[in-house]
Amino acid sequence: MNHPFIRFAQATVCENNNLSTPEQINNSHIRQTLASYMETFRCAPSETFEGKDKITYTYTNEESVAGIKGKPDVGIFLSPHIITSDGAAATTWKYIKEVVELLEKNKNKSFGALNATTPMAGDYMKFTETGGTSKSNASLNLQEIAFSLISVVTPNKPAIYTWQDSSNFCLIPDLPNIDQLIDFISFFRRMYVTKERDFFIGRVHHVEKGRGDNKKSTYKLERPQIFKGNFPNSPKSSILGSVALLGAIGEFTKETEYSNQAKRVLDSLKGAAVYQIKSGGAKSFSYNHHVIDIAKQGKLRTIIDSLYYSKLYNQENRLSKDNEYQKFDLFTSRFLQLFNHAAFKDFLAFRAEYPNQVTILFNTYFIKMEKIDPTIVSSARELGKWLNKVAYFTAKAEVKAGTSNYWEELRRVKSKALIELESSTFSAKSGDALIAQAVTRAGRLSGLDAPEAAALFMEKTASGELPLENAKNLLIAFSRLINKAEKKEVPIEYSNDDSEDAESEDHSEE
Repeated sequence: MNHPFIRFAQATVCENNNLSTPEQINNSHIRQTLASYMETFRCAPSETFEGKDKITYTYTNEESVAGIKGKPDVGIFLSPHIITSDGAAATTWKYIKEVVELLEKNKNKSFGALNATTPMAGDYMKFTETGGTSKSNASLNLQEIAFSLISVVTPNKPAIYTWQDSSNFCLIPDLPNIDQLIDFISFFRRMYVTKERDFFIGRVHHVEKGRGDNKKSTYKLERPQIFKGNFPNSPKSSILGSVALLGAIGEFTKETEYSNQAKRVLDSLKGAAVYQIKSGGAKSFSYNHHVIDIAKQGKLRTIIDSLYYSKLYNQENRLSKDNEYQKFDLFTSRFLQLFNHAAFKDFLAFRAEYPNQVTILFNTYFIKMEKIDPTIVSSARELGKWLNKVAYFTAKAEVKAGTSNYWEELRRVKSKALIELESSTFSAKSGDALIAQAVTRAGRLSGLDAPEAAALFMEKTASGELPLENAKNLLIAFSRLINKAEKKEVPIEYSNDDSEDAESEDHSEE
């Protein structure tokens, strides 16, 4: 069977046993590999949690926690790389045990492709000899079911737990060359080891219930960090997981020890299908090669983290768990994967302000995908920065210092000004109208003149040499980047772990 899920398992066995081709694999290699992964089936506390704020976790097998009632209540969770559901986990474990025993005895047997053993599998209808119909499953031989189970349970694949639907998903690249697939798995294992200790820390929340003599202490255990992603620099939103993996690999291009292999793995992903697989389904996508190139420069992880800290206009922050942020993350991920015009328009439809590290992404998109002259992009960036600054100073002039909820009110008024400027840009029917409406309105709000560096963009837009849609998109995107003056003054979540200012990036993309 030449299925990506099977081929990934074959590459896993090869990498685990220092083999170079799947033809060298025998039942002993398969059995040893599958049996070793049984020990990482669950995550469980490695210490008592009463009275503590944080505890460490460890991997354990299914049988060591069997019969424990309320497993999540005592911190026992299905490991994030096990691609089955909690309800089907016992069935998955049962099949693993049976397959390991059959492999040890070199006995063959056919298996139906159940969801518990083959996540993408499902029932299909077939006709019976009497003319009726019945449900059936695809049939797998012993090695095929073993390979499928290896892909289900191997920890050496990117995997994330999603809180939205309480399920695990993994990312499996469909690389045509087995050497590339082995290289991917080898590098992923190396990445994992660099942060293994940090992965197994989880928070403990102490809750008092009842009153007086009936007061009782209870504890709620958070899943350890590894559930956010079993690779370094895992995403702050699981929806961004597929692109965060690229960013994580890209970070290792900065490390001399890992750089060559990291770049090699990233190159192998260009044009390759990648399968996002969870229990009961799968979807495929591919990474745009320009986004992979940003990752190879070691810049993608900062961009992804910065986009997470974007502020949607007229929305509360992410702590409110507003679904609009989940939608924004979804379309951000789609844009970063596809990196085409349609995905960009969908991304831009969410009115938001972005940290200025995102400048690199916009430069690359407009220059590489829209084929706009880099000098025009640079000029548009200057006008966009000016518009954002105008909105900020307009808000500062309106909201008096000492006002209750000063910073929230400042952001609200600034968002209102930006929406007004964007509306002027969107409604323009021609290039000269766009410049007149946007620049004139901003000038009235601030009493300032547009920067001289924006002259080229305004000239090309007004003359029609730069298409109107391109001009609108350039101006709107760059006007949403928070300006330096505000970044230095506002003590809110615009900044993230990276203090590097994207304004100082090299312009190799230009």
